[in-house]
Amino acid sequence: MTKQKLLCILHRSPPAHGAAKVGDYIASSEKLREAFECRFITIKSSDTIGDIGKVNFKKFYLVAELYVKVLWALITFRPDLIYFTASIRSVAFYRDLFLSTLWKLYKRITPVEVFYHYHTKGVNEFVSLSSRNLSLTRFFLDNINLVILSPMLEDDFKQVRTYKSVSYLPNGVEDTLDDGRFQSMITARYANPKPLNILYLSNMIKSKGYFHILELANQTKDRSVHYHFAGGWQNDADEKEFFDYIHSNTLSNAVTFHGFVNGEQKRTLFENAHLFIFPTRYENEAFPLSLLEAMSYGLPSVATDEGSIPYILDTQSGVIIYHTKYLNIALDTMIKSFVNPDTANYCRQRYLTHFTQQQFEQNFIRILKATS
Repeated sequence: MTKQKLLCILHRSPPAHGAAKVGDYIASSEKLREAFECRFITIKSSDTIGDIGKVNFKKFYLVAELYVKVLWALITFRPDLIYFTASIRSVAFYRDLFLSTLWKLYKRITPVEVFYHYHTKGVNEFVSLSSRNLSLTRFFLDNINLVILSPMLEDDFKQVRTYKSVSYLPNGVEDTLDDGRFQSMITARYANPKPLNILYLSNMIKSKGYFHILELANQTKDRSVHYHFAGGWQNDADEKEFFDYIHSNTLSNAVTFHGFVNGEQKRTLFENAHLFIFPTRYENEAFPLSLLEAMSYGLPSVATDEGSIPYILDTQSGVIIYHTKYLNIALDTMIKSFVNPDTANYCRQRYLTHFTQQQFEQNFIRILKATS
């Protein structure tokens, strides 16, 4: 039986944000290649996290280059399915709108199913700004298959219901542990739980809440608690403010900044932590991979009710707060009820049941095949 041809137009690292990490995994999926004849085109736009949303000449060149690559793929590859990671606002939206004219025209000539995968949120806010935004977004979504991260995000598209179908595709992350290593890790973690190690691991973007954790560190510096921060900076001003606060409040014994981490260094931070804290109010936060990674290491989490976070965490795997002023209370609750091997095992099992890369891969292929 001849395989269907799948053209994937997607973000890949660098920079290392959520959509790029998912794109990296899709592009490396052997099962996807077994199911379809695949071709991949990378959306190149920003070299670093700080470049996202900025306009420069290089980005216009990259848009032109991407347009030509997609046009050439449509002509020579002639896909049956097109998968596209879509953006919501700013220059990226108009880039996507411009690109979409290619497959909208192609669709008039050749039957093709188009899938838009949204890794972020904010569509409703964007279309509410003007009638032009609403009209253009409705045109962009017309007669496509919408893929979103959880049912909690469907309401974001309530004003633009021109799409053909909607599917839910929760993110998944790599499992870096086997059962033996996990149990050894849990034994070591709770043999001597002092100091209590609290981890924030994400991009160092202020709206993701790292500064609220730094303020919490100042409030608890007389307790046996140590705070670990890891991630890349969005700008120099935020980095300076972070270290100035540590210096002025004498927090060097309570706070460690590890910079951008990956591989074994990242694994060590997760293994040595007792709690994960992520009080994000980032406007595009939809389904943070860092929470899934924490869960895979048996870490309970404190997080805000942003995006799909209440879909990820339940009452046994963490505490959801509705305002960052409740971080202190949440920390006390976590120490009292969540820092124990039973909770760690529950978090690990919840991850294995819902959020592995293998489950993401299977669900992704199922969604693509459902239109066949």
